Amino acid sequence: MLEYWYAFPFAIFVSTFAMVTGGEGAILFTPFFIAIGLDPRFAIGTAFITQLFGKTSGTIGYIKRGGIRWKTVLVLVLIGIPAVIAGSLLTYILKSALLQFLFGVLTIILALVMLYSLRAPDNTKEKIKNKELFRWAWVPAVASFLTGVLAIGAGTINMILLERVLKLKIHKAVATVVATLAFTAMAGALVHAFSGGVKWGLAVFTISGVLIGGQLGPWLAQKMQPKWIKALFAVLTVVVGFIMIVTSHVF
Repeated sequence: MLEYWYAFPFAIFVSTFAMVTGGEGAILFTPFFIAIGLDPRFAIGTAFITQLFGKTSGTIGYIKRGGIRWKTVLVLVLIGIPAVIAGSLLTYILKSALLQFLFGVLTIILALVMLYSLRAPDNTKEKIKNKELFRWAWVPAVASFLTGVLAIGAGTINMILLERVLKLKIHKAVATVVATLAFTAMAGALVHAFSGGVKWGLAVFTISGVLIGGQLGPWLAQKMQPKWIKALFAVLTVVVGFIMIVTSHVF
């Protein structure tokens, strides 16, 4: 019962900082699960179910503190759910070594995106018109598909879209992305659960941890600037990405 007890404090740490940045905790969860012996498919599936509970908890935290743009969430969810389902099904077609290799490559790309987002923003908008968002509909579609396959991508990419391209204020962009991921993660988590790709004995501890981190993150986001958290995340993900590529043995 206590075999994976150490995943509980790790999940609190990862979830807290994921809520501050709007990114996916799976960037660190999946490599962690692989490192303790899980096959990449089980690692991705367990990360998905963990992310579902973490983002749901974070959404509740942001509802309490405000900032979620629900009309934007609705558009992103309608675009994202079909793409997440398609990507999640592809996870069980690709070979495990290839999944790990692709995860490492995407992790490094997302780290570079996070570093790009550290530039001083000129965000002025309190909300986004749907017609503005529909012009960029392909971005959340691609991001959600990648998330379906590898459990990462949509959080970081959607943050760039809302914060940098559409100029939504940072706090509102983070809150909106967290709420969006809560719904899209539900679709992916169901696919992985019914496909038998979740290590439930481990998920019990990670879910418990992210429920706590999901409440700490929104509180912390109001107390500090997220750019230093993004910088730390970027450095960690570059290191993790290279390790995942080297140890994938795909070639």
